[in-house]
Formats: sequence, structure tokens, C-alpha cells
Amino acid sequence: MEKIEDPELSRAILSHLAELYKLKEVRQGIHLSTLIYCLTKGFFDYVAPIEPTDEEVMLFSLGLGLQDVLTPTQAEAPIYEENGITFSPDFVLKLSEPARYVELKTTRMSSSREDLPETWLEYIKGGCYMRRINQYELSVLFMLGNYKPPFPQIKSFKLVFTQEELEENWTYLLGRLLVYQQALRINRPPAPFEYCKDWECKNCRYKLQCEALRIMAEPQLESI
Repeated sequence: MEKIEDPELSRAILSHLAELYKLKEVRQGIHLSTLIYCLTKGFFDYVAPIEPTDEEVMLFSLGLGLQDVLTPTQAEAPIYEENGITFSPDFVLKLSEPARYVELKTTRMSSSREDLPETWLEYIKGGCYMRRINQYELSVLFMLGNYKPPFPQIKSFKLVFTQEELEENWTYLLGRLLVYQQALRINRPPAPFEYCKDWECKNCRYKLQCEALRIMAEPQLESI
């Protein structure tokens, strides 16, 4: 047997996924997730977008595809807005009172990990505040389980927050909203490497732009 790599087929599949999940479209408005993640990237995504990398297309498609499969048929996917911020839970179940708000996550981290990613919690707490609720449900598909069989594994949690936690998070989000809105008004990106988590820069497609902006912002030493 002769095995010949076929990059043309891979490209066709990647293009299909990008179109199916609208990964190259510019999202309108200010979504809650925009404020959770890097504001500089969010600005570039809106004003001067670069197409997602192949790895990003695969990761986003994997998460969105599994979300479609895991979402119950009777679930709803409403969109809410407050203070100019839109929020869309992965799904809402209204079969009983109160309604159940659910986020679905796909991850390669170990199922034995006790803490939850900060960005997940910031998003969920923001949604809780907007819906005037203090609890939310989370289902996580751990693709690698605990890095040993059985995998994948799915675990679900009920998260309950205090009002203080929700208000503190909302104040944090509103502060980032002001930074992002000002950046759009003056058509200048938020300061690079300042409004993001450290890990976000590692494989970011805008890293070169951010590095260039940082160099230009540094005071230039006068030649002697």
C-alpha cells in the first residue's frame, strides 16, 4: 500500500468547517465573551480581522460541533442584553421553574482538576448578573479524561454564587467595557498585553501587531 498525504482534502474540510460555524464572520455588537478575553484581540477581530488559523478552526469546530450534539432538543438558545452587552447561554431549559441556564465546555485538561478556568467563571457570573440569578449549571466534556482510560469523560456541576461575587465581577466587566468602547471610538486598540490573561498571547494570531504596538509606545532614546 502507498499512503499519500492529501492536503487539498484537508483544506476542503477546514474551509467547510469555517463556513459552517461562521468562524470568519465579524461578530456585531459587544458580546459578554468579548469582555472576558483579550480586549486587544477583540478590537482587531472587529476592526481588522485576520482569518483564524487551521488549529483555531479545528478547536472551535470541535467545541461547537459537540455542543450541537450534546444540547437537548427541547432546549432554547435566547440572547439577552444589558448595558450594551449581549449574552447568550449555550442553552436554557424551561421545562420547570426556575429555568436552568447551562454552559457546555470541551477541554483537554484533566478531569481530576479541581478548579475551573477563570474565564469560564467570569462569563457565567456575568450571565448570572444579567439574568438576576445566583446559580448556573456547567457540563464539561473532558476529551482526555484523566489522561488515562476511560476517556472522554463528562462531568456536570451546579455553581452557586453570592451576590457580592456577582457584583464584583460585573464591576470588573463594566470597567473593561469602557476600555473597549473608548478603543472603538478613537479607532485605537487597547494597550497590548495589558487586558488579557497571560496564556492568551501564546498562539494569538495578532501577537506580531501587539509587539509592534508595544515597541512604538516605548520612549525612544535620543541618539548621543
